[in-house]
Amino acid sequence: MHEDPPRDSGERNVRLFFGILLGLFVAGVIGFKTYPSWTTWAILCVVCPVVCGWLAVQYGDGFWFKMLRLMRWW
Repeated sequence: MHEDPPRDSGERNVRLFFGILLGLFVAGVIGFKTYPSWTTWAILCVVCPVVCGWLAVQYGDGFWFKMLRLMRWW
């Protein structure tokens, strides 16, 4: 199995930042498609960026390849 090289703090911060941006985009898409209550909207705007940011840092390029494949509808 291929192992990723060790990440420095700069790469980790970039992956986290763009993962959070993706999470906000996903929260917006979900929110505008389902019209949730304000509480649910707030939870979406917190949970989606945290999860996407963590996944981007943890899995790196593999996460982004899978997300691009999932978002081909766009």
